Amino acid sequence: MLNIDLNELKDKLKPIIGIVDSIEPIGNHNLQRHLVYKLSCGSKKYVIKLYYKKNRWNREVASLKLFANTEVLVPKIVDYGIFDNVLEWLVYDFIEGELLTQVHEKLSLDNLKDIYYEMGRQLDIIHCHKEFDFFGSMDENGRSIQDFVTYREYFEDLMNRILSELYSFEHQNLTLLKEAENRLKSMYSILDEVSKATLCHNDFSPRNILVSEIDDKYYLKAIIDFEQSIPIDIDKELVQVYLPLIENDKVLAERFKSGYEEFGRINLSKLDLKRDFYNLHMGLGICAWAKEVNYEYYLEGMKILEETVNRLMDCK
Repeated sequence: MLNIDLNELKDKLKPIIGIVDSIEPIGNHNLQRHLVYKLSCGSKKYVIKLYYKKNRWNREVASLKLFANTEVLVPKIVDYGIFDNVLEWLVYDFIEGELLTQVHEKLSLDNLKDIYYEMGRQLDIIHCHKEFDFFGSMDENGRSIQDFVTYREYFEDLMNRILSELYSFEHQNLTLLKEAENRLKSMYSILDEVSKATLCHNDFSPRNILVSEIDDKYYLKAIIDFEQSIPIDIDKELVQVYLPLIENDKVLAERFKSGYEEFGRINLSKLDLKRDFYNLHMGLGICAWAKEVNYEYYLEGMKILEETVNRLMDCK
């Protein structure tokens, strides 16, 4: 885990944003992905992210730069860089608000319908903003790091790394993991149909949606945490965002779809064909890292795999 001397951090930030009066930890530091702090500098407030995992800072910086001065509601970058050629950091303006997950239960259905409409609209603007000529990770200037020109190249390389990590420690149900791996690989032909590289948020959910209250009503204020954002298959994001929403709340799903289809289109039959494939991918990805960091999430990954494998077996 990162060990940060907060007084030393204040000194490093002084030429960037001035004297830092206070530093308040925010975010999920226990996940060991990054450290996030709220900074108070007189009347101004900022957020600094210090990145624990490599290949996250560059994605977030590139995405926030891409969407600056557009309709996409994202934080405004103040500055970014690498401290001592080691520690990647990003400072952006602090946005007053609450995570949608924190207030979801207390909001009226009409209020939620408006928020989900805007969520759909925002995601579609993200998807439509730019078409890329590569798949996979990008540097802080939005240029390809891996030079994958086909989606299959990118995905197979990704899965090889996930599986290497997955089998580097013991699992109680190794049989399930192997079955999920084999079934996923047997469906790789799905990848050959993907020709368009679309920038996806890759963690678009209420926990990354900031809302704020104005006159007793909440409005979408910002989308945060673009560290997973890369150009990939647009259907992967819609499988993970839209399909669970249909299962959990058809009313909100319909409002999300209406917002998304202001400009784009959701092809439900196409998503249904890819549902099991991407659920296997997601489950294996979760299990590859979560066991020692967040065991409950690891169990959720195993549950996704079990349910998906059982469904595929029933379809025989």
